[in-house]
Amino acid sequence: MMQTTAELASNLADYHAQPLVSVALITYNQSAFVAEAIESVLAQTYENLEIVVADDFSTDGTREIVEQYVSRFPNKIKLCHATENLGVTKNHNRAFKGCSGKYISWMSGDDIMLPEKIFKQVRFMECHPDCVICYHDLEYFRTEDYVKIYLKSEVDCPLEGNVNLAIKYGCFNGGVSNMVRRSAAPTGGFDERIPIASDWLFWVETLAGGGRINFINEVLARHRRHSSNVTSFDIRTPSLREIQDHLMSSEIIVSKYPKKASLIQFRKSRIYLSLRWADGGKFYNDFLRLSLKQKWNFKAFIALLASQVFGTRK
Repeated sequence: MMQTTAELASNLADYHAQPLVSVALITYNQSAFVAEAIESVLAQTYENLEIVVADDFSTDGTREIVEQYVSRFPNKIKLCHATENLGVTKNHNRAFKGCSGKYISWMSGDDIMLPEKIFKQVRFMECHPDCVICYHDLEYFRTEDYVKIYLKSEVDCPLEGNVNLAIKYGCFNGGVSNMVRRSAAPTGGFDERIPIASDWLFWVETLAGGGRINFINEVLARHRRHSSNVTSFDIRTPSLREIQDHLMSSEIIVSKYPKKASLIQFRKSRIYLSLRWADGGKFYNDFLRLSLKQKWNFKAFIALLASQVFGTRK
């Protein structure tokens, strides 16, 4: 019989009833931020966790800072040593292989967890065995003064559902917000054919076994925006390397799950639509036509019609 939320919350307060959570912390040259990220995990109200730090051969002192924390908390923090810089996806896999928890909570070395994040996500996932990815709202903030810029929910509408939803709408779940049920994740981790933006394919493959992605309508973490972010700093225009990786992921998904081809066409239509402002809108109409070629898209149609009548206006 499934426990009620109140019963589960009571049991989770007992350390021995808490399933192990692995916090996979991915970092590279983040010496200015990584201590704050680690401290935010150590400040969690949830006790039974390990911090697995994957440092991608930093050259700015990041590794030395992490090693100081390892020496202080040898039973809580471990560093996955790197002898060379491998890049984003391979560094994620270094962390993934080092995690031994029932759940994996992902974060970057410049993110900040709020104190009840882990507890609330574990509570939700323990109450919902069909949930294999749990995510929550995020606050994006300016690194120089910690001022809020926007909430993730103000940019991407929160969604819940199965693998079809994840294929159709892409990465609507912000990175540090995600907790994954380890048993549902692909055994090989992140697909290393995708060098940077491999998270979307990872979410899809985690959901491919039939589980669900669910949303907690609370801000439980903060994501720093600065010029060194791997993902695009511009909300309106994703970086070209993100787009290239998502297009490659699209082909991999079709090859593995051919019955999902129509969903991939929808996704690619949205990807090309998002590229219309790339390079200052130089290929605005070309990307709109590519979008419409993949799948009928009312927004792309209206944008193309308006540009032909009034010209391109940003």
